[in-house]
Amino acid sequence: ILLHHRIGASAMMPAVSNPQDHSNPLLGIAFKLISVVCLSGMAACVKQLGASLPVAQIVFFRGLIAIAVLALVAWRGEGLHLLTTRNWRAHARRSVVGSISMFCWFAALAMIPLAQMTAISFTIPLFLTVLAMVFLGERIHAYRWTALGIGFAGVLIIVAPELAGGGGNVLGVSISLLAAVLAAFALLFLRRMSGHEHALTITFYFFVTSTSIALLTLIFARWPAPTQTQWMLLGMTGLFGVMGQLFMSYTYRYAEASLVAPLDYINMLIAIAIGYYFFSEIPNLSTWVGAPLVIASGGIILWREYVKLRGARSVMRSNPPV
Repeated sequence: ILLHHRIGASAMMPAVSNPQDHSNPLLGIAFKLISVVCLSGMAACVKQLGASLPVAQIVFFRGLIAIAVLALVAWRGEGLHLLTTRNWRAHARRSVVGSISMFCWFAALAMIPLAQMTAISFTIPLFLTVLAMVFLGERIHAYRWTALGIGFAGVLIIVAPELAGGGGNVLGVSISLLAAVLAAFALLFLRRMSGHEHALTITFYFFVTSTSIALLTLIFARWPAPTQTQWMLLGMTGLFGVMGQLFMSYTYRYAEASLVAPLDYINMLIAIAIGYYFFSEIPNLSTWVGAPLVIASGGIILWREYVKLRGARSVMRSNPPV
């Protein structure tokens, strides 16, 4: 539901995706919906824990469980040698930025409503589009400029009341926006790595890095001993998170990304429901007005990418390699 799963789950997508094996789109849709529910459950657990446990402690146990599960997946698949790498510098750059983003997401979850947080997380594709233009030289045409304008107008509507009114939400909104920018940077680095490293390897080292950073915070402050309920929530955070990622990865084995990507926006409905029933949160008017604009902008970008991909495939079919 939040950007850290976008970072982790996006890295997992190529791990099992096969462009020739999209024969069961309904199963792919089912896996996507299960993934969305799992990641939403993880966000709810993090929000509940954030009121009483340090962010680093939550990140540590979430990452520890992910490392164990991913190592098991590698061992049962191609073998643990899959997790070896020589590209340490690229892993470090991507994993450190992604880990800081996850710290920010988890911290902001305890400060602002879940629906507002989810709406801000949808700005990641907008920031990624801008970064790709600046650092990769990608050209932005009229459709994308329109999407960026709509999306950032929605962001301003969502955050303006918080920034104008002051209080604790200013910090929460600011941290969540920083998390979105850092997540976009991490995805930008991921683009450069995906052709050279196995997706499972990338994801594994991301969690090794985040867990190590979390562990280092013990130098500065001790972690409190979790209660029985908190232990249960920590375990659920890790399991929901890694299951969400694994189901996300299997989604793209059975269905094309263009078919299932719009289901991400179900996150908003789930976030509203979880926020209302578990945390007594009711989205304010600015969220109701701004979130559809952000979602619409992401939809425009997604549609244009689908049109470009379909056009490229048509060219390949009409001009097959000799």
